[in-house]
Amino acid sequence: MNVSICDALITIQQNKENRKNKTKKKGGEAMPEKIVKQTLSEQIYNILKEDILCGRILMGDKLTNRELQERFQVSSTPVRDAINRLSKDGLTQEVSKSGAQLITFDYSYANELNDFITFLASKAVMLSGTESDQKTLVEKLLMYEEEMARAKTSIEYFEADFRYHKVFFDYCGNRFMKETYKQYNFIRTLLIRFAIRTEEERELGIRQHRKITQVYQSGDYKKARLLMEQHYQSGMQLAREHYQEGNAFKEDLKKIRNDK
Repeated sequence: MNVSICDALITIQQNKENRKNKTKKKGGEAMPEKIVKQTLSEQIYNILKEDILCGRILMGDKLTNRELQERFQVSSTPVRDAINRLSKDGLTQEVSKSGAQLITFDYSYANELNDFITFLASKAVMLSGTESDQKTLVEKLLMYEEEMARAKTSIEYFEADFRYHKVFFDYCGNRFMKETYKQYNFIRTLLIRFAIRTEEERELGIRQHRKITQVYQSGDYKKARLLMEQHYQSGMQLAREHYQEGNAFKEDLKKIRNDK
């Protein structure tokens, strides 16, 4: 099962809420708290993904088993498992016994990925229109719009953005589309992480979401699909303004990492 960085953040929040519920008193006594433990490979996997997202590890870099074993002070098994999970996320272009080479995330790759996700997201909007519980669906869209507006950090903003789009996939009735969106979401997050940088660009995304929701709620699913396509195209336009076509994102990521 693939776990995106946003999925990991959502899981953390859900675990916090579950712990609160499980510690409520019953008959005057506190209920025991269940601790959810992560395996070594899961911890390494999530740390590496966060490192990639934050630019500490650059796209195109090579991950070597030996270096990771030394860094985390573990055997080769959890390291190989973590690398294999990154590979399933589409983040590696080759995996060998010694490690793995991350994909080169250049403009052409980003543009093709955006086209692919746009196609899926637009289809999900149309399919979700057949869902009988439209009230709940729209309530979730409105909730995540507000979470985006209240977000104080980039992580909170992108988490809410992910959850907003995921609503259409959750209600589209196609498990393969849902799983594919989750699989490629982390790479898509890399794209929008460096496309949406300013407060103005965030506000633009929120306005676009609200317009999509408004039109969708009216029952005009075709127009909502069109607005969704324009929304993704707008994100790619922002990326185009930040990067010159044909150049890899790697040099820009280096600058971000060196500024930290």
